[in-house]
Amino acid sequence: MRPEDDGITHINVYSKAQTELGRWMSNFAHTPFTINDHGTFASVEGYWYWLGCRDDQLRTCYGFQAKKLGRELPRTVHLPDAEFQHHIALALEIKAKAEPRMLAMLKKSTLPFAHYYVFANGVKDAGYKWILEIWDAIRRGE
Repeated sequence: MRPEDDGITHINVYSKAQTELGRWMSNFAHTPFTINDHGTFASVEGYWYWLGCRDDQLRTCYGFQAKKLGRELPRTVHLPDAEFQHHIALALEIKAKAEPRMLAMLKKSTLPFAHYYVFANGVKDAGYKWILEIWDAIRRGE
């Protein structure tokens, strides 16, 4: 994928994406939500790391701050991949439903999703293709 084609041939799910939709879809985005028994979080990124350590400092974090803090805190909870992914899928669904304008934009979109980081010397695949599959299912209304 070429960053200059973001929004033309694909939508990059990335905090520095070329599209508003791609930036909103990023786990870094400040998109407060409340999830079942776990409570309120400022971002999916904060929730992502909270699932592994249950440190409440992560509840108010978003952007790189959430990732930085999450990596510094000791991981004390080890969820099976399927359970972890289920929690993240639920968080993304709640996030989407909390912002009707963005959900409508998501549902209108037809370009494939990508997830890569852009650096001065090129791009790097971010991995986590399962997140893109979740977003695609939300887009389809599944």
